Amino acid sequence: MPTTDRTRLLASMLVLTLISLLAWPTHSAHAARPYVPTFLEPEPEEPKPDEPKPEEEDADGEETDDDASESKDKDAAADDEADDEQETDEDDADQDTYIAIVGAEVHPVAGSTLVDAVVLIKNDVIHAVGRDVEVPEEAEVIDASGHQVYPGLVAIRSSSIIGDAPAGDSTNVFSLSMNLALAGGVTTVGSGNAAGKLTFGTLDGIDLASNTFFELRYQTSNPKSRREVRAAFERARQYQRDLERYQRELKDDPEAEKPDDAPTKGRGGEYLKLLRGQRTAIAAANEAQDILELAQLATDYGFDLVIRGGREAWTVAPQVARSGAAVIATPRMRTPPDPQLNRPTGSSIENAAILHQHGVRLAIVPGQTGITLWGLGGQDLQHLPLEAAFAVRGGLPENAAIRAITLDAAAIMGVDHRVGSIEPGKDADLIITDGDLLHYLTIVCVTC
Repeated sequence: MPTTDRTRLLASMLVLTLISLLAWPTHSAHAARPYVPTFLEPEPEEPKPDEPKPEEEDADGEETDDDASESKDKDAAADDEADDEQETDEDDADQDTYIAIVGAEVHPVAGSTLVDAVVLIKNDVIHAVGRDVEVPEEAEVIDASGHQVYPGLVAIRSSSIIGDAPAGDSTNVFSLSMNLALAGGVTTVGSGNAAGKLTFGTLDGIDLASNTFFELRYQTSNPKSRREVRAAFERARQYQRDLERYQRELKDDPEAEKPDDAPTKGRGGEYLKLLRGQRTAIAAANEAQDILELAQLATDYGFDLVIRGGREAWTVAPQVARSGAAVIATPRMRTPPDPQLNRPTGSSIENAAILHQHGVRLAIVPGQTGITLWGLGGQDLQHLPLEAAFAVRGGLPENAAIRAITLDAAAIMGVDHRVGSIEPGKDADLIITDGDLLHYLTIVCVTC
């Protein structure tokens, strides 16, 4: 293009730009509006009623008798209307809220599977379960035909989802981890020494239980710690005996000497609660010898024990069963056997099945107890049913595998009176799936 034509073109473009800028309105009716999340948008204000007109006054500036009478009638009518609105609000607050899940295959876990059944929820509590449940007219109905209903999943161990007790003081209820855990069907988790419910967006009802376990360190690699633990149990047991003797003597001798309460102070009080069945001990153990030592300790002192890990528990299952201990297992844990030992060692996919055959109560957790968005997928808390499915691959019955991530996990934490199964009186923590819970293609469609 010649230089003259290029100069003329640039001048024309400059003129058009100046004209457009001068013609641009100062305030546009279509100005861009910044994005505001819906839950942050202010509620629209209700239109205010018209202001009442000032009362007519007589020539002297005083209100006439007729106007005063009319004003009193209006005030009385307004008071009656306000009373009616208050009564209506109170009636709405007292009104029960019903939700009915109909047409689904319901798996109560604590009982037999129900086909084409109804789960009726009243005020966030399971009210009735069955095929002949009458649904109130005012109930919100969820048609779950072709789907399956299970209790919300219980992860006995978790990390970075809720805080320690009280969870309401240290939990981000808008976190991505909580949202994804709920999307995977998990509604209750254990965190540290507490149990909590996943209540996305609110703190109401998040705390479920505190002081669920007493951490016990008792391993063959630390003889000093083992001696201290046994000595603490002996002191607690002796105090219990002295206290019982004192209570017997007190009936005949009001001046009987009360035993020294030193064993009840500090951690000694926790050991006393263990002996009385008021607390449950939890201890990490994976090798067979450590598991045997823990089982023997629980047998000697008769306390409730939960073994976390239990990689080689399948090799000593009878001893674990006799001690009454429960096991938190990870079926996909992989550890090769030790060729230098002349006994069964290492992990086994049949671990959970063998323990179940001997009557050991189980809870199942994945290797990663948080929600991971990196690394190898499928082994975090969002895939809790998949971990249970691997236990089925090792021979564990399907119903036992489901119990290990619902009712039995809740029972080990001591919260099975609230969650873990679909029974009247329990919290309405439910999930609706499009297939069998343990199938790898199944999706959780709804989490209640």
